Amino acid sequence: MKNKISWYYKKIRFILKNKINLDKKIVKYNSLNDLFNYFGSDKGTSVINPYSKNSKQIIGHGFGKFYEKYFEIIKNQEINLLEIGVWEGSSIAAFNKYMPNANIFGIDRNFKFKYKSKKVFFFNCNTEKNNDLNNFKKKTSKNKFNIIIDDGSHLLKDIISNLKFFYNLLEANGYYAIEDFNHPEYYKYLNNSNKDELLFKDIIKNIQNKTFFKSKILSKIDQKYLFENIKEINTFKGEMIDDEKNVSDIVFFKK
Repeated sequence: MKNKISWYYKKIRFILKNKINLDKKIVKYNSLNDLFNYFGSDKGTSVINPYSKNSKQIIGHGFGKFYEKYFEIIKNQEINLLEIGVWEGSSIAAFNKYMPNANIFGIDRNFKFKYKSKKVFFFNCNTEKNNDLNNFKKKTSKNKFNIIIDDGSHLLKDIISNLKFFYNLLEANGYYAIEDFNHPEYYKYLNNSNKDELLFKDIIKNIQNKTFFKSKILSKIDQKYLFENIKEINTFKGEMIDDEKNVSDIVFFKK
């Protein structure tokens, strides 16, 4: 009961909160990376780390060039983009300016989102809860997505579960991108699978080779669906360094 009351309280505060109107905001840019940096998304190359005690520490994955590689050709089309895990919405704001004719959907379990636009739609959704997922699917049933980006918890089981659920919502020839898919290897606390799941880099290899693998999340039927509906896989290394190692990885699946 307490959790429900708390959720409604947060929702009401979120509804009443003044938000930045992206439709009235003019931003000059030369690249998607410029937009990521402007709005403060760690998808860019020059962002202050909010988790560092040293506020001058600069971080950034540098994913902009990879997104442009695939999205430049469709940036002016009327498409639907979904991002999983948007926090305050910095990357949503960047994509809104980069893709002026796109409908941009964002989901997050928190009510931190601080932007508004006629073409931006925020959904409070905890992807670990089936009710939330089914409600999201019902509310967006008229929309198939041309682009889906998973920048959520980076927990291994969440990465796999999100692929199982959301890949079905992707249009043919659409792209499903997963940021930081190797984080459960670099940061052991993100590997919550209790050894029931392969690391995601190994799942990628098995999908590429169309080889069935052990998984409590992805059944053989799920795996067969992925084998048949992923026609291209590309992985890239970004630029973020932590403890002297590169911890930036992104994968693009083309349907």
